[in-house]
Amino acid sequence: MRSASTWIARLGATIVLASAGCGGSGDAPSRTELARRDADPKAVEFLFEAEQAFETKYYSAALVLADSAARYAPDLADISFMRGRIFTALRQMDLATEAYERTLELDPDYPGVWFNRGNGAYMYGESAQALALYRKERSLVAETTDYLTQLGRAYADTGKPDSARWAYERAIAADSANPTAYMWLGQLHEDAGDFQAALAYSAQGLALDPDNLNYAYVYGVQHLRSGDLEAAASTLARVADGIPWHYPAHYNLGQALNGLGETERAARYLARADTLLDMQRDVEQWVERIKTNSMEPLLWVQYGESLRRSGRVGEAIEALTVALSLRPGWLELHNNIANLHLAAGDTATALGRYEALLQHAPTQPDVWLNLGTLHALSGHYEAARAAWETVLEHAPGHEEAASYLAQLPPPSPAP
Repeated sequence: MRSASTWIARLGATIVLASAGCGGSGDAPSRTELARRDADPKAVEFLFEAEQAFETKYYSAALVLADSAARYAPDLADISFMRGRIFTALRQMDLATEAYERTLELDPDYPGVWFNRGNGAYMYGESAQALALYRKERSLVAETTDYLTQLGRAYADTGKPDSARWAYERAIAADSANPTAYMWLGQLHEDAGDFQAALAYSAQGLALDPDNLNYAYVYGVQHLRSGDLEAAASTLARVADGIPWHYPAHYNLGQALNGLGETERAARYLARADTLLDMQRDVEQWVERIKTNSMEPLLWVQYGESLRRSGRVGEAIEALTVALSLRPGWLELHNNIANLHLAAGDTATALGRYEALLQHAPTQPDVWLNLGTLHALSGHYEAARAAWETVLEHAPGHEEAASYLAQLPPPSPAP
C-alpha cells in the first residue's frame, strides 16, 4: 500500500466500552468523588489528556499520560479505570482485569467497572461470564437502556430467553427511542420462530435508525426466513450494495434471488459471497493472533491490511491507528493511514496527515506522490504538479510521478 490509487482512474469513477458515569445510587459522595476534590490539578490535567488520547486511539500515549496522572494522585480510582479501558481496547484482558480490580480496591462502588468487564468478556464470546459481571453492576448503577440491552444479550446467549425479553422490554420502557433494544427483541422472537413479532419489532428499530444497514440486514433475513422473498431481496440488496464486504448479506440475497427464479443474478451474489467468506476468515485469523500478542504493532498492521483487502476501510484505519499508538515513529504507517483516509474520501483528514508527515520527513517521495494524488482528485492541478515535481527532485526517475505529470493538463498561461 505504498501509494494511493491511480488518480486518473479515480477521477473517472466519481464500522468504546462504557466509561465511568453509569450513575451511582444515593446522595452521599463516593470515595472517588471525595478523592477528586483533593486531587492535584496536574493529575486531573494528565487524566484529561489521557482521555483525549484514548478517544483518538493513541493507546500508548494514553497509558503514559495515565501513569503521569498516577504520580500526582496514586489513589484516584479514575486512573486505574482509565487503564482498564485502554488495556481492553488493546485486548490485553489480563492487564485490564488487574486495572479494574485496583479500581475496586480504591472504590468498591465505582460505577462502570463490572459493566466494562462484562463487555470485555462478551467481546471474547464468554457470555456466561459477561452475564455474571453485568449482574454485579446492577447494585451500583441506574438501569440505563444501554446496560439493560447488554444484559439482555447476555441472557439470550446463555439460553435465558424469558430474562432476555424482560431486559429488552425494560430497556424500551426506559427509552422508547433506542433502536438496538427493538432489534434484539426482534431477534429473540425470530429465534423462537415467531416471525410476525420479529418483523414488527425490527421494523420499529429500523424506523428509528433507517440508515443502519446492519439493522436492515436483520430485517431482510427475517423476511427471508418468513418466506417473503421479494421483501427479503429488496432489503438485502440495499445492504449488499451499501456494505460490499458483508458476506451474509450477499449469501442470503443469493438465496432469496434463487427462490424468486432470478438464477443468474443469484449466482453473481453467491460467487461474491464465496470470495467474501475467504476474506472474512483471513480477518478472523488475524483477530485470533492479536488476542495472544496485542502489543505487537506488526500484527495490527497485518490485521488492518486484511481489513483493507476486504473493503473495510474504516476498520482498517482503526487497526493501523492502534499500531501507530504502539510505534508512534513509524513514518510509513502515518502515510498508509493517510492513504486510507484518501481512499475513504476523507480528503481533509488525509491532507492534514500528509502535511504533518512532511514536516517530519520532507524528503519522502511517496508522501509527496500521495499528496499530489489528493490535489489532483480535488481538481487542484497546479498543486498536484508541484507535489509530483517535488517527488522527482527527491527521487529522479520516479516512474509513477513522471506518468502522473504527463497526464496533467498543460499549466495555465501566466496573466
